[in-house]
Amino acid sequence: MRLLPIAISKVIPAAIWVTLWAALLGGCATPTVAPHHFLDEETAATITMVAEPWIFIGDQVALAPKNRGYLNLFAVDVNRMGTHRQYIAALVSTPPSLSDPSRLTLELRGGGQTLTLQPTVEETRKLGFVKPLAPAYSPGARWWYFPVTKEILGTIMRSTDLGATVVAADTRMIYTKWRDGSAEIAEFTAVLP
Repeated sequence: MRLLPIAISKVIPAAIWVTLWAALLGGCATPTVAPHHFLDEETAATITMVAEPWIFIGDQVALAPKNRGYLNLFAVDVNRMGTHRQYIAALVSTPPSLSDPSRLTLELRGGGQTLTLQPTVEETRKLGFVKPLAPAYSPGARWWYFPVTKEILGTIMRSTDLGATVVAADTRMIYTKWRDGSAEIAEFTAVLP
């Protein structure tokens, strides 16, 4: 009879330890939305960017998803000795062919309003970074950088049903949100000065 209480008293602490370890490991597996920070060694600028981008898929419904164009949007802050500049960095998988890159615009639609953004024509080195912010997912993918303010980022963050259109000359490439980046941009804007 005495063996039963001893066995239960040894099993309960073991069960508690297993539960604690499972909770600890589960917490470690939770993806973070905290922004990434890194120093660009060639420009000496501190770069802060969202942990994960918004991902949009092209609206070419006649094509299989793997053959549609993709658009990734990253919010980026470049800190050069206390001077901060923010950008939306757009990685376009199937970029339009343009003789004049400044003629491209990015339209972001959501919450009943449309924001029209113009890309910068400055080289990335002058912006404050040299290496790509993320790996390209197709050989022909291209980056564009759109100067924004913290207020514009806040507007984008609060937008519902965010959609994007890349306009190049007379071509409109329409994209639908596939992955929402609102949580990441909320964390990103919280750390901006």
